[in-house]
Amino acid sequence: MDGNLSIEGVRVVLAPFGKRHLDDPDYLSWLHDYEVVKTIGRPEYQTKVSYEEVADYVRTVTESPNDLFYAIHLRDGDRFVGTAKAGHIDRQAGIADIGVMIGSRPNWGQGLATDALGALCGHMFAQAGMRKLTCGIMANNPAMVCVFEKLGFRREATLRRQIPFEGDFLDHILLGCFAEEYDAKRAGT
Repeated sequence: MDGNLSIEGVRVVLAPFGKRHLDDPDYLSWLHDYEVVKTIGRPEYQTKVSYEEVADYVRTVTESPNDLFYAIHLRDGDRFVGTAKAGHIDRQAGIADIGVMIGSRPNWGQGLATDALGALCGHMFAQAGMRKLTCGIMANNPAMVCVFEKLGFRREATLRRQIPFEGDFLDHILLGCFAEEYDAKRAGT
């Protein structure tokens, strides 16, 4: 499994996340945009994190042998619009947890998350040899649940009132997909 290779979708390319992405002013602005971060399941990002905190997180993820971190670029124009991650990769069990963040709000609702996740799923199943992919989604993000279900993921559990959010707690919806359940045709890849 090589995190130094790009992964191609139909409309996006997942490129290894690097310093140019970390230093792109759009990236930090996305992480400071409450509408972008309120559904990513990282309560610490609901207050404006510093560049240093973000750089430390990126360094930890990109240096980890059990995580892959990608910048999502539009194929048309090569514009950086978000990130995708395969984390907690367990090679022995053949399982990884995946996620996506489309940070560029003008690009929301265009199917880019489906395309990016479809490309990442295809890579993780076909090239990385994973047998199962998982994800966790906050209950206030039903559109993302639909994206994963479209790709063949199935609900496996709901952790009730699990994630702190705006003075309360939200359910954390857990989904999983085995390689034979993945629907590449619906992903557009």
